Amino acid sequence: MSSYIALYRKWRPQVFEDVVGQEHITDVLRGEIIRGSVSHAYLFCGSRGTGKTTCAKILARAVSCENPKDGDPCGECENCKKALESFDIAEIDAASNNGVDNIRELREEVLYPPSELKRRVYIIDEVHMLSTGAFNALLKTLEEPPEHAMFILATTELNKIPATILSRCKRFDFHRITPDNIAKRLKTICEAENIPMSDGAVMLIARLAGGAMRDALSMLELFVGKTETVTEEMCAKAMGVVGRGPVMKLLSCVADNDCAGALSVISEAFDGSKDMGVLLSECADAVRDMLMIKYTSNPEKFVEGSADVLASLTECAKKFTRERLIYSTEILDDAQGRITKTGFSGRAVLETCVIRLCDVKLWTLPESLNTRIAQLEDKIASGNIVVSAGAPSAQPVKEAPAPKPAAEPSKAPAPTYAVDNEHTDIPPEIPDDIPPFDFDMENAVPVKEAKANPDDGLIPDLPENKAVPEEASSDITADSAVENAPPAPAPKPSSDGGAGREALSAYPDILEDIKEKNKLLSSLLTESRAYRIGNDTVVVALPSFASVMVKNDARKMESLESCIKKYVGDVNVKLEILGTKKDEEWSL
Repeated sequence: MSSYIALYRKWRPQVFEDVVGQEHITDVLRGEIIRGSVSHAYLFCGSRGTGKTTCAKILARAVSCENPKDGDPCGECENCKKALESFDIAEIDAASNNGVDNIRELREEVLYPPSELKRRVYIIDEVHMLSTGAFNALLKTLEEPPEHAMFILATTELNKIPATILSRCKRFDFHRITPDNIAKRLKTICEAENIPMSDGAVMLIARLAGGAMRDALSMLELFVGKTETVTEEMCAKAMGVVGRGPVMKLLSCVADNDCAGALSVISEAFDGSKDMGVLLSECADAVRDMLMIKYTSNPEKFVEGSADVLASLTECAKKFTRERLIYSTEILDDAQGRITKTGFSGRAVLETCVIRLCDVKLWTLPESLNTRIAQLEDKIASGNIVVSAGAPSAQPVKEAPAPKPAAEPSKAPAPTYAVDNEHTDIPPEIPDDIPPFDFDMENAVPVKEAKANPDDGLIPDLPENKAVPEEASSDITADSAVENAPPAPAPKPSSDGGAGREALSAYPDILEDIKEKNKLLSSLLTESRAYRIGNDTVVVALPSFASVMVKNDARKMESLESCIKKYVGDVNVKLEILGTKKDEEWSL
């Protein structure tokens, strides 16, 4: 059996002093141990690999230690030695023990006093995995446990913990560990384990760990047993990442709109078996770092990396505008979503993303407008583009041509209908000998009395042998007439019905029926009136603007016609729509 122990287990801190990057928590816990004011329930929350379980184990040993040193367990007394294998310290995985029965067993066990140590400690890891019933079963015991019992709950998803549990625990939030703190710890371990690592390689691991010390130790384990110094390039190759060099070269090509150069960088990375998703993520991180450089006065506080990395990022950031960097983050985020959620080839997605970043004509997102406007402003400020007052577009700067000598203005031949004056834009005077216009005022027909001619196309054809009142025929809109032709005015129709015409008595009920089925059609028919002409024609008169919307919509016509047939009781009845003036009143 192999006796090898993984680095993250071998180098797990045994005292609070060795916990990296959580001083705001370890100082409080050590103070409680010294004063003897330890609580009965704790809640440790934070991302993975930040020391939650480690601090829980140290606290469990410290409360039973006979001679704690500055709040840390001494590691020499009998209780500290027994704590490593004692049943009084129970670690429970809530992911696999999340039922009500498991918590009920715990409630029965907690009543028994410890057999070896001073306190019986229950460490419940991933406590957010407990079921609702299990949480409810734990409430009373968690609030008032026996004096010898203590609970330490650990979770990575605080939002899933019920408020009733939160109110019964002392909460500590574990922060992500900074790359600098991770790098210091890694160097200490490398010296102790004889792992030759360059500073760049150590920093690369610290940056890729994402704030988790356990992840950093797992990556460092790849180089255990190496005899030659591990460089940053060797480390990047082993991790499957591209590295800063190719990423900066790719972004530099994007800044210069060099699509071919950017695609060649992607091709080289693909041929080197690099993960396209990782390359895309590294590009997004680099763009984020350049934004920090653009918008902060102390970017070294926000950018993870050495001074050389910061210098290369600063040089590349000079080629980008702020607007273009913001737009680039949108494109890169969209590409990352496509790689994650779809089955597209990672290389194809990345290449499409780079082409969109390089080709200005393909910038379609709203964020790209700010980028294009900023580029125009820069060109105008540098004098590469001159915008003329009132000009529709900007034109490139050209040298002004040499002025030509003034020439005598030539007169163009006037058209046959033009007045032969020197200035044709001034209207000529009307000669006095033109006779007046011959107009018979006595026999002129007033406009109000003008009748619409059925042959002029303004009135739709009605069924033959059916009498149509003159009043209704003059109310037709000019839908099929020449554009902009005014409709013929019409007098108010009388209520006597005229020859063969009568008001449709069921029309109010028809409108109520339509109001329940079609709100839009009902609103259009608010000012409408209906007449029955003969036996098989119903004419609905409504304002012109509404008549156009009804006649041109087959669904509205069908709905109106079906309702009319329903109340009239004649399936053969024909519907006609007539338009009226907006301010004209129709009386039944």
